[in-house]
Amino acid sequence: MKNCNKIVNTCGGMSPLMCTEYEGTVNADSSIVDKSCFNGEEVMQDIYDQLDNLDLSALGELCLSYVKEDNKNIVKNVLLKFEEKICELEGKITELQTVNICNQNIVPCNLDFGTLTTACGDQPATLAEAIQLILDTLNTP
Repeated sequence: MKNCNKIVNTCGGMSPLMCTEYEGTVNADSSIVDKSCFNGEEVMQDIYDQLDNLDLSALGELCLSYVKEDNKNIVKNVLLKFEEKICELEGKITELQTVNICNQNIVPCNLDFGTLTTACGDQPATLAEAIQLILDTLNTP
């Protein structure tokens, strides 16, 4: 046994963790979930085994790049990147929800209206103007 000089070690002597009954619960992914009773050492080892199985190595191969530590994806860095991307997408979704489709600029579409122009000789710049121009032309005898 190690010689420990911490204040918490003055509780009447150290006991190995295997001699301490664990009365709590374990999660469904635990390798000891089917046991009826277990000690502190089994629970602690099971927790470390589950942590070792958090394999994040395949992340970052699609559209997100993660900040790695010791060439590994760390859970907090992955979650921070998720949060950044969610906030970015939330902003874009809000923008799309608030833009009136009729006022959407169609000039970048490079549509060829040919000789189809407004009464002022302009080609439409918004979706509403284009639809109205087409309807007016169709309804002109």
